[in-house]
Amino acid sequence: MTKTSSGERLLPASGAPAAPAVRQGGSQAPLAYLARFGLLGALLVLMAVLSVVAENFLTLSNLMNILLQASNIGIMAAGLTLVVICAEIDLSVASAQTLGAVIVAALMVRFDVPIPVAIIVTLLAGLAIGSLSGLFVGTLGIPAFIVTLAMDSLLRGTSLILTGETSIFGLPDAFAFLGQGYVGPVPVAAIICGFVFLAVHLLLSHTVLGTNIYAVGGNKEAARIAGVNIFRVKLIVLAISGFCGTLAGIVMASRLMAAQAIMGLFDLMDVIAAVVIGGTSLLGGEGRIIGTIIGTLTIACIRNGLNLMGIPADWQLIAVGVIIMLAVLSDYAGRRAAQ
Repeated sequence: MTKTSSGERLLPASGAPAAPAVRQGGSQAPLAYLARFGLLGALLVLMAVLSVVAENFLTLSNLMNILLQASNIGIMAAGLTLVVICAEIDLSVASAQTLGAVIVAALMVRFDVPIPVAIIVTLLAGLAIGSLSGLFVGTLGIPAFIVTLAMDSLLRGTSLILTGETSIFGLPDAFAFLGQGYVGPVPVAAIICGFVFLAVHLLLSHTVLGTNIYAVGGNKEAARIAGVNIFRVKLIVLAISGFCGTLAGIVMASRLMAAQAIMGLFDLMDVIAAVVIGGTSLLGGEGRIIGTIIGTLTIACIRNGLNLMGIPADWQLIAVGVIIMLAVLSDYAGRRAAQ
């Protein structure tokens, strides 16, 4: 059994059942590259089709608008990717986004809290929300599906109470930079999202925690025998998901310069779709952040293209639901074929 410098136990070198590690290298590498470039190819084909059927789709301004629209979903999808790889789910991430928007807006408008302090407090609230879910999942063994479903209702209700079922307006002008600012032609929100994706990629690819996330999701019992602290892993990934949820809420409040309890009401569907389209298995143990990036852009392009074509929002929800179902069926079919 090997240990890190911090004492955390890693997968054993020999003599004990090894938990599955990151899916890379060996004979599976060609399949991994094929899946990755297949997703990218599908996105490019989608964009080519939308450029024909949706007017002005491929203009620079609209492409930057797609990046802006994808930012919130991408930030949440990055955190959810960790949870799903760990064979869990976070159904409260969109409500954490809403509450994050409400908290940061209320702190600045009602209590005159400086912008940096309001942002830090909101992010800490996100960590606390995710950690609370992780404690219930880890200590009581309650499935994350149940815990986060209850948390979703709790957070949405808290947002309603804090707003008094009205909107919070009058946010400081300087706060708009996060959601409305640009660095050259690129939205600041997209840059923030990019840093989140990079951080999650580095975590999964270059840390012991990343290895253990794959191990727990791939085979929890083997990971336990190997000495992985399963409770700690699940606690951390759910805490990160809560953090990403409130960060997305901060960006959303900045973009709209307002906060209300119904913001992001249907975003959970898009976040889950981005993760599963990107190839992260709902059964756990498999997934890469590059896939989630492509999945996020795919959902954003579909939404944007349908809007340009004048398709009503209810039909857009149906389209996203069909996409999720197809992605899940593809995942199950792929696993059965590999057995």
